[in-house]
Amino acid sequence: RDFAQLVGDRKHLDYLYVLTVADVRGTNPKLWNSWRSSLFHDFYERTKRALRRGLEAPVDKDELVSETRAAARELIARDGGDPERAELSWSKLGDEYFLKHTPPEIAWHSRLIANREPDDTSPLVAVRDAPERGGNAVLTFMPHTQQNFARTTALLDQMGLNILDARITPLEGGLSLDTYLVLEDTGAPITDRQRANEIERQLWRALQGPDGAWPEVTRRAPRQVRMFSTPTQITFADDPERQRTIIELIAGDRPGLLSEVGKVLLAERVDVVTARITTIGERAEDVFYVADECGQPLAEEARLRLEEQLHVALDLPNAARMGTT
Repeated sequence: RDFAQLVGDRKHLDYLYVLTVADVRGTNPKLWNSWRSSLFHDFYERTKRALRRGLEAPVDKDELVSETRAAARELIARDGGDPERAELSWSKLGDEYFLKHTPPEIAWHSRLIANREPDDTSPLVAVRDAPERGGNAVLTFMPHTQQNFARTTALLDQMGLNILDARITPLEGGLSLDTYLVLEDTGAPITDRQRANEIERQLWRALQGPDGAWPEVTRRAPRQVRMFSTPTQITFADDPERQRTIIELIAGDRPGLLSEVGKVLLAERVDVVTARITTIGERAEDVFYVADECGQPLAEEARLRLEEQLHVALDLPNAARMGTT
């Protein structure tokens, strides 16, 4: 709504949309992929909707949640599922879940969980095409631990996948429903079902490993990335509405970066709630929404300690890498 107020009308929105897409593709065509296309399109449609409704009548959170649930129910019914059963499982989910996920994702989650035995605590892992989000969605559903993020990102990274987005949703009973949006290292979606099946198998094994054990990322950074050095920058901010701490991280991109971040967060007893992962050329610009063990924002002392440990983990490998180029 704030952006719609700045744009003013549909004509200027259309011009700005076309100009922005042309600018990104003209500046560096390699940066354009299906995920960025979906982000621009989704933002354009939401702004167009705000303009159509009128700026004096913004869409509130409850309305968005209601619309998302209704659309998910339709998809479940269309595919032969039981919307009423899905509604029962949704009672354990908060509004934030329905604001984080699209109706196709929610319908997919509901179908998978509906077929699961209530006392089954083994990891549920699945991969699906997610054209509405411009990539592939990787789902994990299992008891929540602070190791889940580090293990999952390490395995996906080692298998040559770029992680674009991570959405962690804690549930009742100590479970967590986590969704990672990925693309192949080439920037293309996964199109081979055998490849998706292998990702599911490998990730399922990795998530059942002993505490403190996760896949080591042995992939090397591309040569063009190794030629650049991006100083690590870490800033903290507050998210008072959700009672979270926001960590903005800028660093040189390389295989295993997210896994290293995950290990530091684990050592400092910091929980990842949501992550936004962005890579521009050799530069990673990631945002993490985190909380402490009690689900509260990080205290100042914890922030300082976390910042120090992140610099130790990320700056030393970067310096060693630059020394070998």
